[in-house]
Amino acid sequence: MCCRFDGLYSVSYHFTDGGETQFSYSSQHHFIAKALRCSGPDWYEFGEFCYKPFEEKKTWHSARTACRQLGADLVSIRSMTEQMCVCISECVCTKERETTSDVWIGLNDLGFSGLFSWSDHHEATFTYWAPGEPHNHLGFSEDCVEMYHETARWNDVTCSELNTYVCKMPKGHYPLPSVQPTIYGCPQVSRALS
Repeated sequence: MCCRFDGLYSVSYHFTDGGETQFSYSSQHHFIAKALRCSGPDWYEFGEFCYKPFEEKKTWHSARTACRQLGADLVSIRSMTEQMCVCISECVCTKERETTSDVWIGLNDLGFSGLFSWSDHHEATFTYWAPGEPHNHLGFSEDCVEMYHETARWNDVTCSELNTYVCKMPKGHYPLPSVQPTIYGCPQVSRALS
C-alpha cells in the first residue's frame, strides 16, 4: 500500500504464506513537490507553457520534427495576449533577432484544405492573418503557416519554405536548473500589433 499526503509518503508491505510465516515492512519518507517549470534556462516561460525560438532555418515538417524530439511541438497561439508575448518576449518580431526570417508556427491545413488546425491538435479559435490571407497564392497548395517577422501577421505558404521556428511545451516537473530560466510576463505594450 502506498499513500502520499502532506509532504510524506508511506510504504507498507504485509506478506503471508497463509500459515504462520508472516513479514511486515513499513516506512515513511519525505518528498519535496517540484514546481512546474521549463526544462532548461533557454526556454521562456509564459503562463503554463514554455517557448523556445530557434534561428536555424528548416522546412515546416523538419521544424516540427525538431520540436517533437524535445518533447514539444511547433508553437500554437490561442489568444492575442499569447500572440503578443510570443512575438515580443521572444524577439520574434524585433530588430534584436539575428535573422530576418519569418517564423514557422504550428497552424496548418494539411488534414483538409481550408480547415486550419494546430499541430498540437488544438482547434484554431484565434487567428492573426495578414490581409488577404489565407489564399493559396497562384494556385499553389499552401498548407503551412508562417508568422511574418516584421508585422507578426500570419501567412499560409508551402511547407517546403525555409524559416526559423518556435517550439512550445507545457511546463513540467523538472529539477531546479543551475541557472534560473528567463520568466516573462506579458509585456505592457501601449500599441496593438498592426
